[in-house]
This record gives sequence, C-alpha cells and structure tokens, in this order.
Amino acid sequence: MAFILALQQAGGNGIEPKREITSVGIDIGTSTTKIVFSRLTVGRRYGLSMLPQYQITERNIIYESPMHLTPLIGESQIDLPALQQILSAEYHSAALKPEEVDTGAVIITGETAVRSNADSILHQLAGESGEFVVAQAGGDLEAVLAGKGAGAEAHSQRAAGTIVNVDIGGGTANAAYFNSGSCIGTLNFHIGGRLIMLDKAGTVAKIYPAARQWLNREGLWLQEGEQADWPVLQEVTRRWSELLLEVLLKGSDPQACPLIYGHQDLPAAFAKETTVTELWISGGVGALMEQAAPRNIAETARYGDIGPLLAHAIKKTAGHYPVKLQAAPGAQRATVIGAGVHTLQLSGSTVYADPNLLPLRNIPVIELVWPVQAQDVEQPDEVLASIQAAFAAGAIRHGSIEPEAMQFAIAIPEITHCSYAVLRRIAEAVTGCSRKYKLKLCILICENDIAKALGNCIYLLSQGRQACVCLDQITVAHGDYIDIGIPADGNYIPVAVKTLVFNSTN
Repeated sequence: MAFILALQQAGGNGIEPKREITSVGIDIGTSTTKIVFSRLTVGRRYGLSMLPQYQITERNIIYESPMHLTPLIGESQIDLPALQQILSAEYHSAALKPEEVDTGAVIITGETAVRSNADSILHQLAGESGEFVVAQAGGDLEAVLAGKGAGAEAHSQRAAGTIVNVDIGGGTANAAYFNSGSCIGTLNFHIGGRLIMLDKAGTVAKIYPAARQWLNREGLWLQEGEQADWPVLQEVTRRWSELLLEVLLKGSDPQACPLIYGHQDLPAAFAKETTVTELWISGGVGALMEQAAPRNIAETARYGDIGPLLAHAIKKTAGHYPVKLQAAPGAQRATVIGAGVHTLQLSGSTVYADPNLLPLRNIPVIELVWPVQAQDVEQPDEVLASIQAAFAAGAIRHGSIEPEAMQFAIAIPEITHCSYAVLRRIAEAVTGCSRKYKLKLCILICENDIAKALGNCIYLLSQGRQACVCLDQITVAHGDYIDIGIPADGNYIPVAVKTLVFNSTN
C-alpha cells in the first residue's frame, strides 16, 4: 500500500474519508501459527494549520483462522512447504488473493524465531503474501506487540499505576510494562507451556534445551521417553511461577533469575520503584487460565504439553501478591498484527541528512527511554546507559544480520532542558554505540528540534566517518516502521510512518 503525499489547504479541521484497505497479520509461534484478516477504513486528517495525515477510522476483522501447529523439521528448521500450505489454505478460506492484501505484518515469535531458516522464511513469505512490514520479533518486540494487541497499552492510559502484560506461549514469556499509554520496559523469560511436551498417556515426549538446563540445575528429574511424575510437574510450574512473579511484581534483580534471556530493558532499580497494579497474561497460557485447573497428568497433557498446569500455577502464585490478575482479552491472539498503516509526515529544515543516503525503506523504530527520574537528562551516566540500552535493543532486533547491514532508527524523546552540554553527551553516546555495533548508517528521530545540531556534532566527533540521518518534527513510537524519502522541494524530507494497528475495543 502506498499513499501519495499531497499538501492541500481546506477550511476547518476534520477527517476526510479516504479508502478501505485489507490487512493481514500472521504470527508464527513456538506452538501455533495464527492468521487474521482485517478491513480498515483510512481517513485523512486535514486543516489549515497541519500537514495531511492518515489514520484508522474503523477496523473490522473479516476472517480469523483456527490455530495451526507450527510445522517444524526436526529441532532446527521451520517446514516452509508445510507453512506455505497452511497460509494458502487460509487465504482461500478468507476468499482473498495475496494481491488483494494491501498491507500487514508477519511475525516469527518465541523459540521459532531462532530457527536456522527463520529469516529467509520471513522474506519469502513477504514476497508471496502481500505487501508486508516484515519483522523477526525478538523477545522485547514480541512483548510490546502482545501488550498493544491485548489492550494493556490502551488500558494503561486510564488506569492508575503500571500494567504488566506477560505474553506466555509455548517457549517464552515476554513481559512489557505500560504506564500512561507508553511502554516503559520489557523483560523476557524462558518460561512456556511447550518447553516440556507430553503425550496423551503422560510420557515426556520432548524437553527443550532451556528447560533441560534449568531442570538439571534444580535437581528435578524428568526424562524423555519416561512417564512424567505428577508432583515433579507441579513443582516445576510452581517454581517457574514464583521466579516469574518475583521479578515482575517484587522487583527482584532480573540478572539473578536463571530463566531470564536476552537484553533486559528494565533495570532492577527501576522495577523496585515501580508499582504494578495489574498483571495481564496473554498468549496460549493466558487463554488456559480461563479453563478448569488440571487435576492429574491426563488433564494436563490434553494439549500435548504442560500449558494448563503452568496457567493455573501462575494464577495460584499471583494470589500472594496485591495485584489484579486477569487473562488478557483475546489472549491467544494478542500478537497477531492487524496492519501496517502508513501515516505521512514531513521533517523540516532542521534535518541532517546526506541525500545520497536516501531513500530508506522499512526501518524499525526503537524508542529510547530516558531514566524515569531524570527526564531533564542532566547526568552523563544516565544518558549513556539509556542510549546503550536502545542500541542494544536495535541490534537484538536484527538477530544474525551482519552489523554493517543493520538498520534501525532510534527515537529520542523530548528533553526538558536540552543544553549544548546535554546534546554533546547524546552525540558522544550515539557515536560510541554506532562504533561498537559497526553501524554503516546511524538513524535518529528527535522529538526536540535538534536534528541538525545533533547530526553536526556526530559528524565532528566521528571526524566525518559515521554516516548519519537525523530527523525531527516526526512522531513515532516503539514498534513503528518508517520509510524516509528523498528531499522534497530541496527543503523537506517526506517520512511514511507505518504503525501496527490493533483492536481498539479491548
């Protein structure tokens, strides 16, 4: 889908109906693959005092697929032909052809994201299924997308305190903290219902490596091919629940948790200062919380894993904390993306960009989070830590991609008092991180009007060796994607901001 940028003047302000578009969201997870088709009504907001922008005025789901088991070949690869058959059948059931799909997203989540052929499959599916925003979700992105899709982000705008949404699927538990409509941190755990798989008789069919390592460390005996011991399964899920909630709700040091993985975007000191008032559980485990608790191995194994037992262990453990617990609305489909919707904006004359570096397409946005108690950014150490965390998150998003090929944009939020000293600290930290990750191109989106000054400072500090694009007057959020065009009229750079759209009724 592509909208043509048109500057028009019209009397008054309002939303002018534009068109309907068809979107698809595909989530290829550890256990299941899900597809959702939606019809979006896109309107253009216009007025004398603003540039035309596009927004969703209505969203209707027109088809939801059943849950399919994600097809795998052994333990290391996704079965692409089998996956293609699933998607082809669902397009047929929805009475849609790929060329009739305007936009959307395909996401690989959980343990499936680390399969050896995950990246190549994403790009192949993109070419076969419509015009997608394509993202291989790391745990942090998956946590944010699930929290948005479950409605936790929107709910936090009107709720007191902090809302934590934990998306627990087959292989991972990805937590996102939301406060006042913004994601303020993420954490990721090797906790999931399918890490220990059972057959209908209760025999252990498979134990994933992350679970095996933990079981060995804890001295708990489960062996593939042998009958599972009911008390041991209860003990496993009890301990997993306690480890999870100790970190999320009590502020225990994430680095001390043996099941934590990946880059952690929530320092222990921050967690201790945060009051969590509501805990939402999405994903397959969240959906299982609404079913009756299993009473034996046979009832636990009804889906071929320990998901039902884990769901109710979390439910029981949460009873010891002063927090409201709930299964997220539409829990099992929280990470299925509605659409990538394009909003057109212009970055003005204060930009820093070499036109030879443009255009750029499908650049993921990583939102930098300043310290909660230091939004005036006066402390050098805090500036450096925040920028390092954002660059690390961007690098993780790209997985196994070579450093020189990595492209992501860092969104720098408003700074209350942006003196030259503060701007230079930012430039020093950005230059150091770009050098550390061997970035061929550094892309920055500034909320303050500092793009040209910041770009010049980076140029001087790097002695002209670090290619950089700095834009301002652009509104973006974590999880967005941007297209950056060539300068228009020699002064303005058109930017298409593509935001993933979720149900607004949750």
